[in-house]
Parts: sequence; structure tokens; C-alpha cells
Amino acid sequence: MRLLARGAEAELYLVEWGGREAVLKRRVAKPYRHRVIDERLRRERTLAEARMLARAVELGVDAPALYEARLRDAEIVMEYVPGVSLRWWLEERGLDGVAAAAARRLGEMIGLLHEHGFTHGDVTTSNLIVSGERFVLIDFGLSSASRDPLDQAVDVHLFLRAVESTHPEHAGRLFTLFLEGYRRVRGEAAAREVLEGVGRIRLMGRYVEARRRSVWGGVGEPRV
Repeated sequence: MRLLARGAEAELYLVEWGGREAVLKRRVAKPYRHRVIDERLRRERTLAEARMLARAVELGVDAPALYEARLRDAEIVMEYVPGVSLRWWLEERGLDGVAAAAARRLGEMIGLLHEHGFTHGDVTTSNLIVSGERFVLIDFGLSSASRDPLDQAVDVHLFLRAVESTHPEHAGRLFTLFLEGYRRVRGEAAAREVLEGVGRIRLMGRYVEARRRSVWGGVGEPRV
């Protein structure tokens, strides 16, 4: 196995599965938690992520194919998608036609999840892989089932905050492209309801100062 990435909750390894390259995601044990509780949490979260991966693909979201879920070991084996993150692409190549198409497609995929009652939970440019002509959404570890427009607004707001902090020079345009894709799937009425939720989130105290420097231009529209 070759370590690809190590996060707070899990480690990713490049492995061979059935004669092909694959990614093994292993949720690591937390020594500060009681062993029984830790094992249960890791098993439940692994099962939830595996189910969400399979469901996302069924809905038409381009996500890694699920190969195997090993609940006892809190491991998932999934498709290995060669490529680079949208974050890398923007940092190295700027907001070109590929990046623009990727941002628009990301909006469509999040719209598809929302339309069917799911949220992703971590919508950032790091979690979209540019792989040739494919744009692949990854990391469903924080996904959940919800039709609440405010929960869905959190997803959209996460993307807005991500581009404001990591790509400030492109934030307005990226958010506009994302919303184009999102509206295409959800329609104007549903999209506006979610964007009103984004506006309420922006009014929360901890975002007041950030809002003054934001690309957000008010309910429903970014400032570009």
C-alpha cells in the first residue's frame, strides 16, 4: 500500500483490488475515545459513507465507484481516479475553460444531491477531481440525508467560503459558475430558497466581519 493522504479522521492508500488500482480509505482509531464507542462510530460512519457513495452514483453524480465496504475494519475500497483537484488546477492554471466547466458541473452535482434529499458536507475545490474530461466529486464522509433548505444552504455556503479563502481573485466568478449549474438542476424557486438560507448564514455573528470582504452581494446573487 502507498499512503496518498492522511487526515484527522482517515488515511487514504493506493492499493490493488481485483487487478486494478483502487483507493482504500481507513478510518483510524481514536485513543481518547472508549474502544467500544470508537469502534461503533467508525463502523457507522464507514457504512454511511459507503451507502452515500453508491447512492450518489445512482443519482447521476460522478463519484468514485464503490468496490467494497469492510465495516469490521472501518475501511472502504473505491475507484482510484487519477487527476488533480480543482484547487490545484486553479492555483496552477487559473480560471480557464476547464476550471469554469468544473465549477459549473460541481454546482450541478450538489444540486442533484440536494434535489434528492442529501447534502455533501464538505463542498470545496479540493474535493473535486479533474480527470481528463471527468469532474469527480469525492469525500462523502460528512454527507447526510436532509431536505431542509437551510442544511442545503450550508453546503452552498461552504463552497462560497472555500473559494473566498483559497481563490479570492476568482471567488465571484467561481460562485457564479457554481450557481449556474445549481440552478440548472434545482430550478429558480428551489435555488432561491437555498440562497436565502445562505444569506441568513452570512448574517450570523461570526461571519459579520468576513461578509464585509465577501463576494456575496445579497440574497440570491454574488458580487462580481
